[in-house]
Amino acid sequence: MKIQKTQFKSYKIKGLAKGCKQCVKGEKLVMYITGICNRGCFYCPLSEQKSGKDVIFANEWDTGFEKGELSDEQFDIIVKESELTEAKGCGITGGDPLLVNERTCIVIKKLKEKFGDEFHIHLYTSLKNITEEKLSNLYKAGLDEIRFHPDFVNEKEWDKIDLASKFEWDIGVEIPVIPEYEKQTEKMIDFLNGKIKFLNLNELELSDTNSCHLTEHGYSAKNDLSYGVKGSEEMALRLMNYVLDKKYGFKVHYCTCALKDGVQMATRIKKRAKNVAHKFDKITKEGMLIRGVIYLEDYLPGFSYGEKMKKIGDSERKKVVEELIGIRDELVNKFSIGKNSIIIDEYKLRLLTSEKIAKKVAKKLKKGLKAAVVEEYPTHDGFEVEVRFI
Repeated sequence: MKIQKTQFKSYKIKGLAKGCKQCVKGEKLVMYITGICNRGCFYCPLSEQKSGKDVIFANEWDTGFEKGELSDEQFDIIVKESELTEAKGCGITGGDPLLVNERTCIVIKKLKEKFGDEFHIHLYTSLKNITEEKLSNLYKAGLDEIRFHPDFVNEKEWDKIDLASKFEWDIGVEIPVIPEYEKQTEKMIDFLNGKIKFLNLNELELSDTNSCHLTEHGYSAKNDLSYGVKGSEEMALRLMNYVLDKKYGFKVHYCTCALKDGVQMATRIKKRAKNVAHKFDKITKEGMLIRGVIYLEDYLPGFSYGEKMKKIGDSERKKVVEELIGIRDELVNKFSIGKNSIIIDEYKLRLLTSEKIAKKVAKKLKKGLKAAVVEEYPTHDGFEVEVRFI
């Protein structure tokens, strides 16, 4: 037995958990069932958009959930995102899904009903909120795989892992590899032998929200091209050798930042691009969309553009869409353009067309309109990589 390098820029011993096998191929929907958590980990990378907020996201798509029960319309967004990314399963995360356990169970059950038992669902949770009743409800709902994130120093909670063994699902532990916590991690690994099927070691990563905290603890990026923390990968490989030396029986997978961004997410992005692109869009090799756009000057992209779009009320949105319909019809008649060559984007309140058409009409647009060539993600939020006004 030895450490093997995978084709996905990661390392393994004995193989990958089923959830990971799908994830590395971009076949998993990532669902944030809530941003609420009571752990307070200093290394948490969750964005400000989600952290501490009771929101539900299907990949990058905000379902619009605020409180109460998940509506049919909101669940339809989860289904739609699954279909657009050709997902074969779902990873439920947070926050902590067990803090909204009833909601989590409902979503698991509905996904199984929609896509069938073969739609593999795994879930991440800390041990802090585990009870046998919650685990039982998750199992009955159809959860296939549970991944625990134990507290390195709160050893009294570790015994809660045994509660999961009462149910017939795959049990694993997934933890970040934190330099200077090596001895504590080895102690946890010793405890886990015989209790889990797999151990996932994640490269510790810097994010917009955790970088200050990590810097305060003396951590920094390993180089200018990576979000990975210096020393995390070296420690992960030492831990894998530790498992080999001890002859422990569980699988181990070291998941790198390069895998998450350059493989898993990149593959999912390309699938979505293929399924959402209009005929006039160009798809780059990275899965970005290049398209022509005509903006109303009051709705030009800029600082907090995405948040501004989300906050627009229904009445204002309806009024702007009607205005865009009129502008589209004028352009179609004036330039003899096929109606299907200009699409109304009701989410971002703009007109979408080809790069060629945008350049053709740019200098002849009436006051209050601006044309651009845009490169953006094919995700629901359509984050702009580049906007070039013509």
